[in-house]
Amino acid sequence: MSESDPGNAPHRRAASLAANVGSIAEDAWSRLDFRRRLLLTGLYLRQGLRRMRGSLVPVLIASVAAFAAFTFSHNVLGHPTPFFAPVAAWICLGFTYNRVPRKVVEIGAGATIGVGLGEVILYTLGAGGWQLALGLLIAGLIARVLDRGDLFTIQSGVNAMVVIGMGTMLSQMTGAGPSRLLDAVVGAVIALLFTVLLPGDVLNRPQRYVSNLLTELSTAFTMLGQALREANRERLRDAYAQLRGVERILADAETVWKSSANVVRLNPTLRRHRPQIDELGRQLELTTRALHTVEQVARQSRGVVDELGPEPQVATLMDDCAATLHALAGTVRHWQPPFRARASAKDVAADCAPDRVHEDNWRVGALLSVMRSVAIDLLQLTGLSRAQARLYLPGTGTELRTYDDVVAGDEASAVWGSDNLTVQG
Repeated sequence: MSESDPGNAPHRRAASLAANVGSIAEDAWSRLDFRRRLLLTGLYLRQGLRRMRGSLVPVLIASVAAFAAFTFSHNVLGHPTPFFAPVAAWICLGFTYNRVPRKVVEIGAGATIGVGLGEVILYTLGAGGWQLALGLLIAGLIARVLDRGDLFTIQSGVNAMVVIGMGTMLSQMTGAGPSRLLDAVVGAVIALLFTVLLPGDVLNRPQRYVSNLLTELSTAFTMLGQALREANRERLRDAYAQLRGVERILADAETVWKSSANVVRLNPTLRRHRPQIDELGRQLELTTRALHTVEQVARQSRGVVDELGPEPQVATLMDDCAATLHALAGTVRHWQPPFRARASAKDVAADCAPDRVHEDNWRVGALLSVMRSVAIDLLQLTGLSRAQARLYLPGTGTELRTYDDVVAGDEASAVWGSDNLTVQG
C-alpha cells in the first residue's frame, strides 16, 4: 500500500496532531519558564520563613500592647467598648521591628485626628454615604496640610470613615461614641511607650538581613561558575533569576537597616551601636554596587557560553567570588573581623591580573575586565577603602591615592579598618 493510500490518512492526521500538541506544550513550558519559577519560589519561601521568624516577637509585643490598651480604657477609664484603643495600638506597632518613634507618633496622630473628625461629623450631620465621603475629603485634606507622610493621611481618612460608618443608634445608646477619641489616644500612647521601652535588638536584625543578602549573592556566583564550567545556558538563566530575587532581598534589607538607624539616632541609650549600624549601611551600599556589576558579569558570561563553550578557568574565579561572599556573610552574622574573607578577596584580585587575559579571546578578556570591578567591590566589603582596594588589584598603580570628594561607601570601614597594605604587581 503506497503512502498516498487513503488508508494511511488517519495515521498521518494523528501523527500531525501529536506533533502539534507537543510543539504547543513545549512553547507553553518555555513561556511559563517553570524552572525559573521554581527557583524563585524556593528563594521567596526561604525569605518568607525568615520574615516569619523575625515577626514572631514584634507581633507578640503588638498583641500585648493591644491588650494593655483595651484593659486600660475598659477598666480604668470605664469605656464599655474600647474598640479603637487596641486598633490604634496594633496599627502603630505593626508586625515588624521597623518601628521608629516618629512613625508611631505620626500614625497615632493620624488615627486620632480621623476619629475626632469622624465624631464631629457623626454628631452634627449624622451617618450616611455623603457624610462618609465628606469625612474622608476633609480628613485627607487636613492630613496633607499637617504632615507629608502617606501613613498619616491614610490613617486619618480610614478612621474618619470607620467612625462615621459605625454611627448607628446602638453605638450611640451604649455611649461608645464620645469615648472613641480618647480610646485612639490611649492606643497611640501605649504603642509609643512600647516602642521606646522595647526597641528590640536594633543590631541583630539588620545583621541577619545583610548576611542573608550576601549569602544569596554568593549563590548567584555559584550558578555562574557552574554555567561557565559546563557551558550550561539553563544554569545561566538560573543565575539571572537568582539576581532578580537578590534585588528584592536588598530592598527588604535597606528597609530594616533604615528602621534600626532611625531608632539608634533617636534613642540615646542605643548610641553605642552607631558604628555597627553605619558599617551595615556601608555594606548595603557596596552590595548594591556589586549587584549591578554582577549583572554585567552575567551578560558577558552569556556571550562566553554561546560562542566559546566551557571556560573552567573563569568558572573557578566565580567559585572564588562565591567563597569570599560566603565568608563575608559569616563575618556579618557573627560580627567578627573579616580576615578570611579579605584573604580570599585578595586572591580574587590577583587572579584578575592583566596578564591573565587571553589576547586571542576578547570575550574572556571583556569578562575578566568586569571581574576586576567585582574584585574591588569584594575588597571594599571586607573594610578597605576604594583607594586601598586598588592597590591589591594588579595593573592599577603602586601609589595610595586620596580623594577629597570621597563617595559614600568608598571610605575605609570605621569598624574593621584596614591592614598593612602590600602592592600587588
